[in-house]
Amino acid sequence: MNRTIRSTGAHAVAMLVLATPGLHAQSRDTTPDAGWLTPLATIGSSWEDRARVQQLLGRASADGFLIRSPSSETPGLAGSGRVRWSLLVPEVGGTWNTRIPFSWDDGAMWAGRGTNLQVTAGARIAAGPVSAILAPELTYSQNLPFQTFPGAATSSTFSSPWYAGQRSADLPHRFGDRPLLYVHAGQSTVSMTGRGVVGGVSTENQWWGPGVRNAIVMSNQAAGFPHAFLRTSAPVRTRLGAFEGKWILGGLTESLFFDTIRSNDVRSLSGVAATFRPALDPDLTLGVSRVVYAGVSGPAAVPGRFLDVFTRWASRDPTAADSTRSGGAEQILSVFGRWIFPRDGFEVYAEWARVELPRSFRDLVSEPNHTQGYTLGTQWARPVRREGAFRLQAELTYLEESATFNNRPGRSYYVSSSVPQGYTHRGQLVGAAVGPGGSNQWVGGDYLASGWHFGAFGGRIRWNNDVYYDRPGRLYLAHDVSMLGGLRAGARIWEMYLEAEFEREQRYNYLFQNPEVGVNGEEAVDVPNSTLRLRLTPVRRARR
Repeated sequence: MNRTIRSTGAHAVAMLVLATPGLHAQSRDTTPDAGWLTPLATIGSSWEDRARVQQLLGRASADGFLIRSPSSETPGLAGSGRVRWSLLVPEVGGTWNTRIPFSWDDGAMWAGRGTNLQVTAGARIAAGPVSAILAPELTYSQNLPFQTFPGAATSSTFSSPWYAGQRSADLPHRFGDRPLLYVHAGQSTVSMTGRGVVGGVSTENQWWGPGVRNAIVMSNQAAGFPHAFLRTSAPVRTRLGAFEGKWILGGLTESLFFDTIRSNDVRSLSGVAATFRPALDPDLTLGVSRVVYAGVSGPAAVPGRFLDVFTRWASRDPTAADSTRSGGAEQILSVFGRWIFPRDGFEVYAEWARVELPRSFRDLVSEPNHTQGYTLGTQWARPVRREGAFRLQAELTYLEESATFNNRPGRSYYVSSSVPQGYTHRGQLVGAAVGPGGSNQWVGGDYLASGWHFGAFGGRIRWNNDVYYDRPGRLYLAHDVSMLGGLRAGARIWEMYLEAEFEREQRYNYLFQNPEVGVNGEEAVDVPNSTLRLRLTPVRRARR
């Protein structure tokens, strides 16, 4: 069977892995889902990881993969001209932390200390060009106590003391002092397809860019936010190459643990992402994305900001006072690329971003690194025996302030003086999980067999480093750094895939506490933490 068959739609990427959970799948199944029980292709699931390996080996197309969401990756329901429906195969995830929170790309679930659970279930329905995915999520966090510092005087006591004033953001250290139980709209979408485009409304998560661990502009670190969207239903193929794009307009909501000012609880978000795969080398994908988020007076004002991503380009002085605190705006612009070499089972990828636009061409060439952030990564996969492969991964993300901050004030990522809540939704980041002023180095290796996998990983995270340099008297502080490593494994159980990951983290100088002058003793300075993650996801379409 031909191992390089290419599809014309993003849906086929999901179909490849969902239809054949083993790594050795070689053809693209473009048949719509049939039956009364069907899966949803969620971000971060086992199908997504294996789909990317298939792309490395030249067995699957990368169409749509750098601007993806559950609704874009899940095939339609079988049939036409009549009402079709199915229940969704439930998806269950859980995280257990021993000493402090560690929540990384967990969507609506905040993984605090103790036990944390997330369940996604629901149904799908379609009639002609209209389709709906109703996939609410139930989340629970035990939220056991751990050491925190009180927030700013004008904010909730659970808010972060670091993110206020010029670097304000709605990033609570702890979400209250009680267990949390919520029902979210989750990965729900209502859409209509026609003339090569799909339009609709949704609360699903999205992932923009090539990163595996971090996506600078749009990730699943927070719950999906309500938004309207318009995207290409399949690549627009021309003589030059294939184009894909997506435009969104949504609203970001403040958490219950930031402040008591009701007039600024909602922000607008206008964003666009586009990719291009040149005809001369379809294994190369180039892309660009931009979002503008702004304070608004309430939900009714959000629709009026739909053109912000195209019309708001002014570069504001980040140190200027803003008396309204509800009308400011911030932006993030990124360019990215991914290059696959299927004969070698190898890929390289990168994303480069700025939160402050250049003032001129002279400014761009003289200080291109001002407010820049970037991700660099690579993956290599080599087939082993008949149905397996060995895979290596490495990724670096850097969002710390550049040397230009010494003589030129600039913005930090995801925080703002004019948009108090920053780039967050319900207290969690919309962008990269490493967070404002953070950096992350990560490596991993796995053996992937037909029905199971096993591997190990390790990394380093430096947290909130812009805050360290911004705090008065920082000589009494120390860099807040995590060193971590662990094992991960997974196995197919009937038509589900069970994944487990154990991680051991050593958090040095927790909350910038210097062991030489620690206020709460040595035990409060360096914190060892163990994290266990479990996830049960569908691996193929359930049969009738």
